Amino acid sequence: MSSTSVKRGVRLLNSRKQVLIQDEVTATAGVQWRMQTNATIEVGGTTATLTLDNQKMQVTIVNPPSGATFSRSDAVRFSADPTPPLADQPNPGVSVLIIDLPAGTYTLQVLFNPQWPGMSASDFVTPKSVALDSWTLTSHN
Repeated sequence: MSSTSVKRGVRLLNSRKQVLIQDEVTATAGVQWRMQTNATIEVGGTTATLTLDNQKMQVTIVNPPSGATFSRSDAVRFSADPTPPLADQPNPGVSVLIIDLPAGTYTLQVLFNPQWPGMSASDFVTPKSVALDSWTLTSHN
C-alpha cells in the first residue's frame, strides 16, 4: 500500500440534494480514487456526468489537488495487478470513474449533484473546505 494515512467522510448537503465524499490522504506514491457504476460516464477535466436510465448526476472535484482530473475505464483488473486464485467474474455494463493522484498530502472533495428536472445550477451549494476532524452537525451550513 502506498498510503500512510487515509480518512474518509461522507456528508449529505443542501437539504439532502447533494452528497460530498471527502478523503484526506497522505501517500508515499501515487494513489487512485475509484468508483464503480452501472451508469455511462462522460469525463471533462474535473467534472464527470453519470447517466443511467435517462437520469443524470454531475460529479465534480471541488478545489482539486494539482493535476487531479477524472478518467474512466472498464471494470477489469489492471495487467499489473496480482492474479487472484480464482478468475474474476465479468462485469458487463460496469464502468469505473477514476481520479489519479500523485504522492503527497491532500484533501480530495468529490461532490455529487443530481440533475433533477426543474433544478438549475443555482439550486446547488459549493461546500466549505472543513477538515474531517472538524466536521460537526453544522460545520457545512
